[in-house]
Amino acid sequence: PRSTRTTTLFPYTTLFRPRGCTYFAILVNPTGCLERRESMNSLRSSGMLLVLTTALALTACTPPEAGPTPAASSPSATPTPSPTVAAISAPAPVFDVECGDLASEATLADALGASAISIDPAEATMGAYPAISPTYAVRSLGGITCEWSNGEPQSDTTGLNPAYVGTRALVLPNATSQWERYLAYYGPDAEGDYCGAYEGPLHCTTDVLTGSTWVQLTTVGATSEAAASALGAEVVAAISGAGPGAAPWTPPAGTSALPADCPGVIPDAAVQSALGIDATVQASSGGGGWSLEAGARENWGGPHCYWAFLDSDAGVGSLATLPGGAWAWDEARTFLTLPSVPEAVTIAGLSADDEAWLRCAPGDAYCLIDLVIGGNWVEAYVWPDDAGFSIDRRAGALAIGEAIVASLG
Repeated sequence: PRSTRTTTLFPYTTLFRPRGCTYFAILVNPTGCLERRESMNSLRSSGMLLVLTTALALTACTPPEAGPTPAASSPSATPTPSPTVAAISAPAPVFDVECGDLASEATLADALGASAISIDPAEATMGAYPAISPTYAVRSLGGITCEWSNGEPQSDTTGLNPAYVGTRALVLPNATSQWERYLAYYGPDAEGDYCGAYEGPLHCTTDVLTGSTWVQLTTVGATSEAAASALGAEVVAAISGAGPGAAPWTPPAGTSALPADCPGVIPDAAVQSALGIDATVQASSGGGGWSLEAGARENWGGPHCYWAFLDSDAGVGSLATLPGGAWAWDEARTFLTLPSVPEAVTIAGLSADDEAWLRCAPGDAYCLIDLVIGGNWVEAYVWPDDAGFSIDRRAGALAIGEAIVASLG
């Protein structure tokens, strides 16, 4: 039944979107990201960090014991001055419409029950979950990403923010094959409008292919199914009537090509060494389900995985990339505050034209290292502790950054 598609696991899951597993859920669980809903719900109720429930709730397996912490010679975290960056080439929609053309203020007010502000969906998602937002892949492909809300952060990964009321529109061009894959997985009833009350507020989605463009609208806190359906129809009509916009974007000349898989970005053994653990880890991917974000990620490319222990879904962190994503980091670092404001750091071997930034939670409970290298955005996320690991996550994130720089040259 359609109502079973209300929660899935891992970054960009579908609490916000009742139909379909989103791309990280798909990458992580090869047997399908729907079957382990109860595990996630149980962990959420346990009081652990939300980010931890996102990262490690995929398995009931106990990870092998951790080894020693990284050596004291880990790369320096001495802040460096923020670089002065020239204007970076960024993608633009291949349609001649923008967010303000998709829906009227009256239709939005009818659907949401109050006035709403326009906000970048990447800011909304990364304000609740710190990893690279999948909306950047949509934009890289000339798509449109829009959000109108009460300004509260919202990420499917960490579950519903009860204070959030808003609607998110994603428009993905040249998406016929991805749409067909979506329908093949969920069946023809996955097309059109659907509403359901999950964890309280009314959630409504619209998924439509118009021409070769996939239009998805998700509303949380909808006033009624009829009002949400009318909003979806207005957005679809605006896209259906749109003319051509900008030419398809390509990364600037000189942007380095990323390897095809995660071990090409950083070998598994280097991750293990950087974190100072004696248990073997391996880059893992795969999955079940499909979604617009998954299609955008696949169409744009770039390796994406998590580091698991052998024969286990449990792991220590994840890797995300956005090819040509220097422009996206340039935008994101102006609003990022989760888990902290980005701190410029020095990484041995990093070119003067590239950048490294560290973000750590209080007490270094978890850390992310964001690299702008060769014009690409490469991000490593060292997850929160589970099962008593003795890992210095700040030093480990910096060591992973150094290994990535050494690998990518």
